[in-house]
Amino acid sequence: MSTRWEKLKKRCAEDPECLEKIRAAQGRYREAHKEEIAECRRRKWKTDPELRAHDREWRRRRRLKRYGLSVADYAKMSKRQHGACAICKKSHGVLCVDHCHACGKVRGLLCAKCNSALGFCSDSPERLLAAAAYLQAACDKEETTPMTAPSSSGTDSPESATGAGAIADARHCRCAGKAV
Repeated sequence: MSTRWEKLKKRCAEDPECLEKIRAAQGRYREAHKEEIAECRRRKWKTDPELRAHDREWRRRRRLKRYGLSVADYAKMSKRQHGACAICKKSHGVLCVDHCHACGKVRGLLCAKCNSALGFCSDSPERLLAAAAYLQAACDKEETTPMTAPSSSGTDSPESATGAGAIADARHCRCAGKAV
């Protein structure tokens, strides 16, 4: 004896309008019972950790699929990079897939900050080099600006300096004493 589902499949194969009628009936039911269905889904979501885990995994697979990667491919890339960002070398847990927007080629895994930095610079090496040169020049600069000049009181404490974030040696930022 065939199951109800098998009979329905056979009937729909013979009658092309059958499937349309069934879908219309299902749509009417969903519309009439919208709140009950939503409440049932909310209750199941709250009480079923397996459903939430399945959803997270499904979303992860779908996100990786956009780049042509599987979960195994991601794991291999992460292992090759020792679980760390390809730029800053810090381990941040979940890493973003970095890709070229022009050709779609995956370049590596980055932390959210490094991935955003590349995106804000439009993936332009020229912009990134210009930004690095700007930061280097600013750190090497010996001049003081009105915002970083020491106060006239003559004390060397950070509290006595004028301007937000000014420090005692009148450097422009917290990079004083750091190796660049």
